[in-house]
Amino acid sequence: MLNLAKNCVVFTYPKMGKSGKFLPDELKDLDGLTGCTMQCKAYQENLNLIQNLGYKLIAIGSQSKEDMNEFITSLGLGFEVISDVDFKFEKELELKTFSTDDGKKFYHRQTLIFKDGKLVKRFDFVANPQDDVKNVMEILKNLS
Repeated sequence: MLNLAKNCVVFTYPKMGKSGKFLPDELKDLDGLTGCTMQCKAYQENLNLIQNLGYKLIAIGSQSKEDMNEFITSLGLGFEVISDVDFKFEKELELKTFSTDDGKKFYHRQTLIFKDGKLVKRFDFVANPQDDVKNVMEILKNLS
């Protein structure tokens, strides 16, 4: 069970690395499968604003803790990043996934906003990772 704050933003990201070359044909041109670094940097740049509005920020990926820690350190991320290699949150949060031709499973890029413990907005298949935080900030400001 994911221990969500009463007010929080949760986003998932694929971070495929080498498995990207094994994408099935129907996913090769899907927007949003690349851009994890840009998305995380944008969230880090806006972290204080998100927190000042009373929200906690959580990222979920399917990488191992070791790979994830390397990613977190390299970007200097100051928000919680959860390794979900067993996809425990897939059903709990109704998260969308996909598999590559080499048999690896990943989360699609998606964002969920919770206010007072209730899901108030869901962005499935975030196509423009660099704009995700901009869209989230507009909603958070309107919820305040």
